[in-house]
Amino acid sequence: MEHIKTLDMRQHKGRIFFTTDLHGHYDLLHEKLKEVAFDSSVDILVSGADWCDRGPDSQHVLDYLNEPWIYSVRGNHEQMIIDYIEALADAGGDDRSVRQPFEMLFFNGGQWFFDIKQSHQMRIYESFKSLPLAIELLTPTEKIGILHAQCPYNNWDEFKKMTGAELEFNGAATAQWARTNYDKQADIQVKGVDRLMVGHTPTDSGEVEVLGNAWYCDLGSFFRDKISFVQLM
Repeated sequence: MEHIKTLDMRQHKGRIFFTTDLHGHYDLLHEKLKEVAFDSSVDILVSGADWCDRGPDSQHVLDYLNEPWIYSVRGNHEQMIIDYIEALADAGGDDRSVRQPFEMLFFNGGQWFFDIKQSHQMRIYESFKSLPLAIELLTPTEKIGILHAQCPYNNWDEFKKMTGAELEFNGAATAQWARTNYDKQADIQVKGVDRLMVGHTPTDSGEVEVLGNAWYCDLGSFFRDKISFVQLM
């Protein structure tokens, strides 16, 4: 599977919205959808990931993620579940190799995952595994890059060209985990896109913040009880 999915919406007639880092707070999503009179027959929602962990309803993630009007990238919290399930499959009865991914998931709000049936776990794993690292959204006026955390090299075209080995070495980790640009308040223009929509790092202000052409949209749902909801088109 390609690590960047292209969504060509230049002929799309409905609206497109972006949100991120719901962390199981689907009640907040319901409120936003109602506020904008979201019409799932024509409107689209794109997510910057972190659908689960830390929030109250994480076990219901597939009720949302599998909707045909939702597109999502894969964030670090989705990746932690993938890593745990794959470590379990590879362990061959050696619990020591599973301990690190287990603790990583458990202590980052993933306790709920161990309370659901194995069949449910596997359905979630398969859905998460199918998600791309990033989405390239084409609208009539913009090319918008969407990923969870930070664009490798601050260059979308270089990110697109990364090989599997490069992604495994540091590309995927940067896309899913990096915070350096926001932490440094770096006013950087990410090359190759008009806008970059990201989450992962809750903004200091609790509002959407723009640095260069990067829009930081994680508002801290699990401690501020609010999410971003940005109309892209």
